[in-house]
Amino acid sequence: MKELIFTARSLKEIKSISEFILDKWSEKVNLKFLQKLKYNFDLLLIDPEIFPANKYNKLRKCYVSKQTTIFYKTVKNQIVIVSVFDTRQNPNKI
Repeated sequence: MKELIFTARSLKEIKSISEFILDKWSEKVNLKFLQKLKYNFDLLLIDPEIFPANKYNKLRKCYVSKQTTIFYKTVKNQIVIVSVFDTRQNPNKI
């Protein structure tokens, strides 16, 4: 079975998005976001190839919501979460 590995960057981004949601909305909205994120991580564990891969850098893109995208890659028995990108940011930051 594959395991999820989070880069320092992805953990920082999850924390940042969560803090943003808490600041702008509520704990309930933040909990809903975290549940969606967990649901998508569970999907990746079941079938890591479910989402499309970029032919240039081999990163796969999983849309959590219209504001959040997970970028990941598979390496042997690991699914490496490279970034959890908040689309409200400048797209050039990807």
